[in-house]
Amino acid sequence: MNPSRFAVGSYAFGALSALVSAALAALTTHGLAGLAPAGDQAVEWFKIATSFQMNHALGLIVVTAIAERLDAGQARTLMRAAAVLLGAGALLFPAALYSLSFGGPVFLAPYGGIAAMAGWALFGVAVLVTLKPKTTE
Repeated sequence: MNPSRFAVGSYAFGALSALVSAALAALTTHGLAGLAPAGDQAVEWFKIATSFQMNHALGLIVVTAIAERLDAGQARTLMRAAAVLLGAGALLFPAALYSLSFGGPVFLAPYGGIAAMAGWALFGVAVLVTLKPKTTE
């Protein structure tokens, strides 16, 4: 296996995002309510954020792996764009909820949510682009 630079970066970002998600999920279980000014509400926000972050980190890794198997062209370009959007979603939406739990700004949430939705939509488009018309002989 000889992954592209894009894939190496995407895999590393996905792994780091999943690691952060797992670590913050552990924090959520073991005392976040006593640390965060938002208390029990922070626990709920962290549960949503860590789940979202893990799901989209794994999605980024899977979409990148699929993109690596495609020949150069429109489908691979779209697949890579989908991976980038999923990565942005995995970062921005959870970061807003983590921030909110400690009284910080939440303005990144809509951008993260839109990036994630656009990433999944673009993934679907990329998959459709890979379809080749059947030839009749």
